[in-house]
Amino acid sequence: MATNVFRFQRRLKKIDSSPIFQWSVIAVIVLSALLIGVKTHDLPPSAISILSILDSAITVFFLVEICIRFLATRNKAGFFKNGWNIFDTVIVIGSLIPAGGSGVLLARLLRVFRVLRLISMVPELRLLINALLKAIPRMGYIALLMFVIFYIYAAIGSILFHQINEELW
Repeated sequence: MATNVFRFQRRLKKIDSSPIFQWSVIAVIVLSALLIGVKTHDLPPSAISILSILDSAITVFFLVEICIRFLATRNKAGFFKNGWNIFDTVIVIGSLIPAGGSGVLLARLLRVFRVLRLISMVPELRLLINALLKAIPRMGYIALLMFVIFYIYAAIGSILFHQINEELW
């Protein structure tokens, strides 16, 4: 029994790590982004119904994809220690919210955020985002330096130009 489970996990891991699967997920993310853009135009009812079917199919695809990734992981708790997996799971589960009723705005927003899953699928983009997040604390020092420089220029301007217009300086 345990060997069947491990065999199943290996198959899912092989699917998850295959370039075809990865590129398929990226293609569906791009398609999802295009559908969101198309929905901003005035469309006939038949086109809207086709887009709704496509949107549902994309949601199901993402649900299957996240299930494959989760089931392919041996350490299930470890799956949720990765921030990108949590991000993807929240976006996919949020996409399951029906688009009708009072949750219309939330459902639309979460469908827009599906485009951000592209970041979690492309390793280079993940690396870039991680570097930006690590740089945020240093941004405070840049803001402080800019404040000091602007303050110096304001003081010099006040000294040099206060006689031209007293109200401005």
